[in-house]
Amino acid sequence: MRALFLEISLASLTGGVATLEVRDPSYSNVVLGRKEQIAEIFQRVVGAAIKVEIDRSNDPEPTTSQGPIDDAITEDPIVQQAKDLFGGTIVRVENDTAAAEPQ
Repeated sequence: MRALFLEISLASLTGGVATLEVRDPSYSNVVLGRKEQIAEIFQRVVGAAIKVEIDRSNDPEPTTSQGPIDDAITEDPIVQQAKDLFGGTIVRVENDTAAAEPQ
């Protein structure tokens, strides 16, 4: 939680509602997932009931689809294990050409 608090700042505290800004948009989902814990910490510090809101106006716009993802990649057993383990989906595949070039 300490590291997470380094990524947020208090934008406003009005009427029992603390509005937080996330400095690094890549932490937005983590902050949203910990919203209840953050509210509990604020309540202990302030000594009153506090509702926490997350300002997501700085979040990047979702990327547009770049076409279908290669089946050879999505059907790879290692990729399937990772998807099953983390409950994820593939949204983008990037080809790292620098890593593929011989030294």
